Amino acid sequence: MTSAKIIFTSILALSVIYCCGQVISRVNITGLSRTKEDFLREYIVSKAGTEYDSLKADLDAQRLKNLSILGDVRVSTERVESEELVLTFHCVEMINSLPVFALGSTHDTFWCKAGMQSLNLTGRADKLFAYYQYYDRHSVYLNYATDRIAQAPWGLTASLIRWATIEPLRLKGNVVTYNYDNTTSYVSAVRFFSFRETLEVGLGYFHERFTSREDGGAEVANIVQGNKLLSKVIFKSNHLDFNSFYVNGFFNQLNVEFIHAAAEIQNFFIAFNDLRFYKIFGSRLNWASRLRTGIATNAPNPFAPFVLDSYLNLRGVGNRVDRGTGSVVVNSEMRYTLIDKKILAAQAVSFIDFGSWRKPGGNFSDFKKSENMKAFGGVGFRLIYKRAFDTMLRVDYGYDYDKNKGLVVGIGQYF
Repeated sequence: MTSAKIIFTSILALSVIYCCGQVISRVNITGLSRTKEDFLREYIVSKAGTEYDSLKADLDAQRLKNLSILGDVRVSTERVESEELVLTFHCVEMINSLPVFALGSTHDTFWCKAGMQSLNLTGRADKLFAYYQYYDRHSVYLNYATDRIAQAPWGLTASLIRWATIEPLRLKGNVVTYNYDNTTSYVSAVRFFSFRETLEVGLGYFHERFTSREDGGAEVANIVQGNKLLSKVIFKSNHLDFNSFYVNGFFNQLNVEFIHAAAEIQNFFIAFNDLRFYKIFGSRLNWASRLRTGIATNAPNPFAPFVLDSYLNLRGVGNRVDRGTGSVVVNSEMRYTLIDKKILAAQAVSFIDFGSWRKPGGNFSDFKKSENMKAFGGVGFRLIYKRAFDTMLRVDYGYDYDKNKGLVVGIGQYF
């Protein structure tokens, strides 16, 4: 056996001896100021008294990064005795209080949103969102969500919403404009089945009103007045892994809602699914795609739930262009990192957005009709602040073959 082979064999043998059979004597977590250490330990499978597994430790670190409150987590080991070691997770906390900001301008209309959010309010990854929105009229949104209560596999959410917009609705070939007002209170319980899957069950109460801004609209508006009860079930399967602003994996969310209208004959059902897929290629390219599908009670009235809008689904299409009782939307974009420094990074983005809608009272063949389809392509730019989660200036410009176009600006990725 040559000297080189002897040295290699010796190193390999020492590595096996060192890595295998090592018992964790202590698990340390460093770098915390706001985050509660006992909360993070709920996500760490590696425990004192168990055998050290480097793959398991790496999964623990990734799980902590996926909480969206830690910018980086590194793993180190220190040998304290012949068969014992100390396992340490070195954490870097992100800024937890962030601004909420977005605006858009398409076809002589304008909308904006401004407020604040805390992603780690009490140090246990609980979230508080509060913002004001101008979208032709003035709205306010307040939401609180826990991750887990104590060490139980349960969380909760609560929302108060005062929503007001102007809705252009197509009635018998004409566009009639309504003031839309919605006041909602909502609470739910969240069950954590694993680190990846959750089920949310909630109840809400809201008052909804459409008021015509023009003559001749009152008869239609009377269809949807009054108090309503909302029951909702949401199932999430989150298999996304975050590495700074790069994302890899898939995410799926299924929402099923039933609305009971106290003063109406007809109740209402709506279900929609959001599937997202992300893939990292090399060191600079991140592909992101989203498929959103939805179906609802096919009532032949203009107040259908799925809206065609730059703000929600197709960048460049305009604001509240159309409505439907079913929708299929595909968004796909390539994010190419231009620069990546310690604090700031920048990405160039190219995207394609496509959608199709079922008309109120229509049938499934509506999805195949060209007049119900919209497709936009475009380019964008992201200026990323790396010390906070999903904090970036986003600018997207969308354009279609009919020469419709629009600019959408916001904080955070479009999806």
